[in-house]
Amino acid sequence: MRLPGGEALPHTMSELLCFLLQHEENFRRVRLPSLYSDFRSQQAINPDGYKTNLSAWETGLTHAAQAGLIPGGKDILLLRTGESLLHALETKEWGKPLALTPVIAAAVVEGRMIPLPEFLNSSTSIYERKGAGSPWFLVSWALQQLGLRRVQSVTLNSPTGGYVLVGNVEKAAIEVIKAMDVRFSRIDRVLPMKVFAAEVAMTLEQPSDLTEDDLKILLVYLSRDKNYLAYNTQAVKLRGKGERSPTVTTEDTNIASLKSLMVDLNAQLETLNMKVTEFDRKTRFAVANKNRVVAIAALRSKKLYETVFIRRSETLSQLEGICNKIEEAADQIEVMKVMQASSSVLKGLNTEIGGVETVEEVLNELRNEMEHVGDVEAIINEAAQATVVVDEGVIEEELEALERQDQAKDDEKAIFETKKKLELLDSMVPSKPGAGSEERIIQKAHSDVVDSSTRALGRLSIDSDETRVIFQKRSQEPAKLETQQT
Repeated sequence: MRLPGGEALPHTMSELLCFLLQHEENFRRVRLPSLYSDFRSQQAINPDGYKTNLSAWETGLTHAAQAGLIPGGKDILLLRTGESLLHALETKEWGKPLALTPVIAAAVVEGRMIPLPEFLNSSTSIYERKGAGSPWFLVSWALQQLGLRRVQSVTLNSPTGGYVLVGNVEKAAIEVIKAMDVRFSRIDRVLPMKVFAAEVAMTLEQPSDLTEDDLKILLVYLSRDKNYLAYNTQAVKLRGKGERSPTVTTEDTNIASLKSLMVDLNAQLETLNMKVTEFDRKTRFAVANKNRVVAIAALRSKKLYETVFIRRSETLSQLEGICNKIEEAADQIEVMKVMQASSSVLKGLNTEIGGVETVEEVLNELRNEMEHVGDVEAIINEAAQATVVVDEGVIEEELEALERQDQAKDDEKAIFETKKKLELLDSMVPSKPGAGSEERIIQKAHSDVVDSSTRALGRLSIDSDETRVIFQKRSQEPAKLETQQT
């Protein structure tokens, strides 16, 4: 093992000290003389350095406890102080730390550490006590708990006792609540104490079960300070949704006992199965070696364990069936509670409505008012129709006039097109006689133009001046054509 700078650690150094030197920034080699000295005198002449040393020791010991490296146990929520701690921190060069007492005293005063007896026995939350009382009283109390009469007194030994690390407890509680919040039914929220301890150890990634003190600390914190669970010596009941304060009833204790028995049976079945497998292997080995006596004995033991295994399995199956029925009954109770609450709500709403008679009365009044509105609307419509008189003859005359105007526009357009065609025809007449086929083509075109013009002119009034001019031009066209041919 080496320090961050590459320097090798002595083999005689404790695991705790190795952890601090490797993982804590404030425990660099250049800082060790100050940390291991009696720096209480710096409180007046160098307050910043004094606070830095206090913070370095408190942070380092808190992290080491979370890693389970504090001597005296594998507690992660508790700092055990005394000679064992000083010995674990001792170095060959600097000896033992001389100022752990003010470190713990300052943490106690500020509420980051709490003596174990006070934490477990107090009936009020640790958050309600923070900041209460005079700071000088708290300092005096903390120093008295540590066995000191004066701040200036020099004590080389660390105060002996256990101090709850509030920061570690809060982090552990967050992880536990997050892991347990997936339980919704009443049966799932009731756990045997040993099952709860095992699941907490797994959640906190501990290699073994929690220590007895750690389990007590966590249970007290989650119950008293977080109001998340209730417990007794056998059962732990988690708070359900909408439940203000959980309580462990006799039924909860019985459910926990049933679950505990099922856990024990499962463990027994695993052991029995291993035994059956072991004696089956011994039997086969004895048969292969032609050792009949050993084979019979091993086979007899195998059959015995198989019989016990079958009986335990049947018992476990019965208990699981009972547990399922209990869960169904608990669910039915929850359904009944919801139905009762819903019934109360409906009853209150019906009371506000006033009953069936009130509803019928309101609907009749609404129907009458709607009929009144219809009557008023009918009267208004009749009055409007009476005041408006339309002469159908005038409408017909106006429509015929519009039609005549539209027809006149169409006729004018046809006359204009006919004029253009005649002018084009005149421009196509040959300048020399004897045109032959060209003459016939012109005559044919002339005849087509005349026919189309005649159809257009037929729609005009023969008394109009424009009609007379067109007929005069048509009568002159053949004579003009003959003169040109001559």
